[in-house]
Order: sequence, then structure tokens, then C-alpha cells
Amino acid sequence: RTFYQIWLADKATYPLFLAMGGGIALLTFRLYHASTPPEVTFSKKNRGDFSHWTESDGKEAAKQGENFRNHPVRNFFKTVKPSIMPGLNDTMSK
Repeated sequence: RTFYQIWLADKATYPLFLAMGGGIALLTFRLYHASTPPEVTFSKKNRGDFSHWTESDGKEAAKQGENFRNHPVRNFFKTVKPSIMPGLNDTMSK
């Protein structure tokens, strides 16, 4: 039997693929977000360079921290109403 016959021919497996895909996407986003702050360095060259930790470079470090904190997903949700069903809430509040 082929992969198609086992998994894709049965429509009951579609929610499984959707849940697994969503979980993998969330995991990927979380790992990316956890490994990109300015304090995280993976290369030995950057770990050995302490110039970015000194007070003379405080403005650059503050700018990097601000850019990390205000990532595109956070900026998107700043423009969206903080409501689960905004259309229904607007209708019910009239």
C-alpha cells in the first residue's frame, strides 16, 4: 500500500494533518523567536566580543532590544481590535 492509500485516501486523517501542521508551525515560530534576541549568540566570535555589553554601546543595544520587542506579529496585533468576535460585539452593543 502507498502513502496515499494509507493516509490521504481516508478523509478522517485530514484533521490530524492540520493539527500536526499547526503544531509544527507554532514550534518553528517559537524556536525562531527564542533564538533571535540580541542577547543570544551562537558563534564563538560574537560570544568573545564584549563590546556590545558595555555602557558605551547602550544606545545600540537599546535599539536592538526595541526592534526585538516590537516584532511584526506584535505590530499587527496593535492594529486589530482586542475582541474575539468584533462584528458580533459591534452588533450587540448597538
